[in-house]
Amino acid sequence: MATTTTKMNQREKRIRRPEGACCPACNHSLAFPVTGHHSIYRCAACDAIYGTCYLGDSYSLVLPYMVEVDPPTEQTRYYDFECLGSKGITRRHGWYDTVSKRIVQVG
Repeated sequence: MATTTTKMNQREKRIRRPEGACCPACNHSLAFPVTGHHSIYRCAACDAIYGTCYLGDSYSLVLPYMVEVDPPTEQTRYYDFECLGSKGITRRHGWYDTVSKRIVQVG
């Protein structure tokens, strides 16, 4: 029963992104809002995280450091942020390790 309730709650929180704002990794249009971030979303299909935020806020999701050892592929996910920082609007994107939150590949 708890599993069904959890799935129903997740289904209710899922949103359809406006036209042209689909997941940059898989082009899926359904996403979950990421808790604590106003315009960051997690793709319902591939688990990629994407959206717009301040540069400093993006570091709470993906650290600005590279991994020392490549993690297993099943724990890497795509990220794509449009960030506002001291250099204006920049883009951070690539693959990150979901456990350490460190970058696996840039771009």
